[in-house]
Amino acid sequence: MFPEFSENAILSVSELGEFVKAALNQSFGTEGLWVKGVVASYSPHTSGHHYLDLQEFGELGSSAPVATVSCVIWRTRASSLVRQIQSTPLGNIRNGLSLVVRVKPNFWPKGGRLSFQIEDIDLGLSQIANLQEKAKIRAKLLQLGLWDHNRQLETPLVPLKVGLVTAQGSAAESDFLGELKRSGFAFKVTYRPASTAGDSAPSQISRSIQHLQNSGADLICLVRGGGSMSDLSVFDTEEVVMAVAASSIPIWVGIGHSTDTTLVEEVANKYLDVPQSVARAVVVRIQDFLVQIDQLSQRMHNLGRSKLELARLQLAEVSNEAVRKPIELIHGHNVRLSQYVERVKSSALLNTTSAKSEILHRQGNLYTTALHQAMDQERHVNTLAELPKVRAMSQLRNQSHTLDLLESSARASDPEEMSKRGFALLANESGTLIRSIGKIKVGQRLKGIVGRGSFIATVNETKTTFKDDERSGAGA
Repeated sequence: MFPEFSENAILSVSELGEFVKAALNQSFGTEGLWVKGVVASYSPHTSGHHYLDLQEFGELGSSAPVATVSCVIWRTRASSLVRQIQSTPLGNIRNGLSLVVRVKPNFWPKGGRLSFQIEDIDLGLSQIANLQEKAKIRAKLLQLGLWDHNRQLETPLVPLKVGLVTAQGSAAESDFLGELKRSGFAFKVTYRPASTAGDSAPSQISRSIQHLQNSGADLICLVRGGGSMSDLSVFDTEEVVMAVAASSIPIWVGIGHSTDTTLVEEVANKYLDVPQSVARAVVVRIQDFLVQIDQLSQRMHNLGRSKLELARLQLAEVSNEAVRKPIELIHGHNVRLSQYVERVKSSALLNTTSAKSEILHRQGNLYTTALHQAMDQERHVNTLAELPKVRAMSQLRNQSHTLDLLESSARASDPEEMSKRGFALLANESGTLIRSIGKIKVGQRLKGIVGRGSFIATVNETKTTFKDDERSGAGA
């Protein structure tokens, strides 16, 4: 009930405070009012009370709150309300969580401070409010053109320079680096530690991702060991989601076994379940590339041999054709000439004796004419015979040059030739070439191939390298 004062009364400060307190209590009624807001500055006290702010944000894209009120959950209500929240997908009270709560005013006249005590939480509406917050972040990403930006980036075929973001000293760090080290590949890991849970996690993760943009990394891996949905809530915060979506380097994410889906998983280039799976996927990508290289090399070798054999066959065919055609042409002219002479002779024998001299004279002319024609035909045949020879010689020179090039290419790939140039090749006892330090064991006998010979060696020690600007990860 309001205290009563005369119209011209002058109130003391305490009387004004009591008046304000009574006015607020009467305005809110016995049940209080329902309000929706986003949790900030959450601080559970050792006394059992829980202190927090409720904030309201403006239009899409706004990062600063437009209104903030201080709230408290007294310990008499705290344990009950916390258990209710933990029984839902909301998990725990935390910064960034949207809540729909019933509040009453709590004005302290002595200090002149106003806060609101939380009496109840509408769990259903709170879950809807959190889905709405996620929808706002999605809408903002779409508006900025970042929703599928990172997913569309092409991951290099051989991502040996890896940026790692995870909690320092965590199982996620150990599992990830261990998998890379066991591969035997010479990974260079740039490690940026960041907390993956708690109020400071979003800013730490965002800063680490920003730092790695200029590190020259082929790929960034954001990993953690998993946990409940409330532990993973950092991966639904706008700051972390924006950092992942806007990254100019592909980001692969592995944040645990949870069946719930976070916004970070939706915008990342690739998502796997656990840190070890992420590292294994990186290794498999490189292994697949090496298999493709081996297959391509074999295809090139087979193609070279096929082309060489085809060139030899074509050269033999051209050579045979160059010899056969001139001979056939000359033989044909000789046959036609002999037939012509025989016809002339047969015609002359049918005439009478009185015309013999005339026939002989004409026969002489015919012989002379036939001789000239035969000489002309022979010159023509010789000319025709020379053309295929000239063409054949030109084709022979071209095919010979091609064979020389193919032979040079084959010699360049010969291991013996490589050893003469100063290279040494190592193979195990079965003859398989050694490609990685990970394939060598101490005590193993190896065969070395060098110029003009080979040698047998026993491995006494192996060393692997794993370069890291802040912390070594895995290497070969």
